[in-house]
Amino acid sequence: MARGWRDAVRKSGRERGRFPCGRRPDIRLPAGAGRYWLAAVRIEQFDPKTDEQGLRACYDMFASAWAEDAPNVPPFSFNMFRAWWTYDNVDESRQFWLATAEAGTPLGCYELKLPMRENHQNGFLELLVAPGSRRRGTGTALLAHAARRAEQAGRVLLMGATRIGSPGTEFAASVGATPGLQDARRILDVGPDLHAKLPGLLADAQPHAAGYSIRRWTGPTPADLVNGVCVLFSTMADAPHDEAYEPETWDAARLAADEERAAARGSRDYSIAAIHDNTGDMAALTQVTVDPAQPPGWAHQQITAVTRAHRGHRLGMLLKVMMLGWLAEAEPQIRHIVTYNAVPNQYMIAVNEALGHRVSDYFQSYELPVEAALKLPVSV
Repeated sequence: MARGWRDAVRKSGRERGRFPCGRRPDIRLPAGAGRYWLAAVRIEQFDPKTDEQGLRACYDMFASAWAEDAPNVPPFSFNMFRAWWTYDNVDESRQFWLATAEAGTPLGCYELKLPMRENHQNGFLELLVAPGSRRRGTGTALLAHAARRAEQAGRVLLMGATRIGSPGTEFAASVGATPGLQDARRILDVGPDLHAKLPGLLADAQPHAAGYSIRRWTGPTPADLVNGVCVLFSTMADAPHDEAYEPETWDAARLAADEERAAARGSRDYSIAAIHDNTGDMAALTQVTVDPAQPPGWAHQQITAVTRAHRGHRLGMLLKVMMLGWLAEAEPQIRHIVTYNAVPNQYMIAVNEALGHRVSDYFQSYELPVEAALKLPVSV
């Protein structure tokens, strides 16, 4: 299963073997076990902060599977992947496990996220099987293993996502996972045609946005805007989401940790906000990230949000058009911007379609009760 980025935010993940012949596979784990053998597969916990070899093995599987799992855009760079896996979010525990064959060949891996502030009943699973090891039981073994870890952490539901039409879709169906919300990945092609329409879109939006001032910045959020950004991030609770998912509430500590990860990945991050003149409140925010280690020409839309009290002023369109103008000056090499929208999010989809975004793929969220995952037949 793999996720990307959206007008809300997303992520992705992956992990080393011997077992006596003839012994029946058993997925029961002693509490705190950091290593586990299953038939000819070893599933071992590792720390991506200190185990460069394990981290690189997981990234290599991630990159080699990209053409099957999430084509049509370039895979994320190793720097981006490292930042995801080595910088922890506030109030969240994570486990990383790598599966290898007897000879040490990486077969698959997973990241299990265990939030501690929200989503106390959920475990968020990013599971990957190397392309050459699929349909041999490795994915089911890793899923059952992750379910045991989730059970030990008191979780009752596993949640994940995969691109519709990828091997992950078939796998999710085979284990009985229930489909949830769909996201559409869209790509905006940046060129003369787009830039020719921006003045008209800006002229249409500006009269509705009287009474707002614009702030823009690169990198970490300025101190005087931290509270406003946290409010906008928390506003994503209004966006469509799965019923079992509890949206995050953002504060200064959570934002600081997120921006520390951004600094570690070496990306260039652009932000534009609309500030309400009468109250000084941040009313809207859009952010775009450029990964210099990715093939040139690509950028990733992150959050675009408007607080409830300030909707109806075309602030989403205003900020996105202004962002495109800024990027034309600061990042003239950009030819494509990738974004994700929940399929029911018609307002943001309307904005993106007016700009000219095209759908490249759909992604499906899934959930599976831990109890059901523990009963899966394991055979590798």
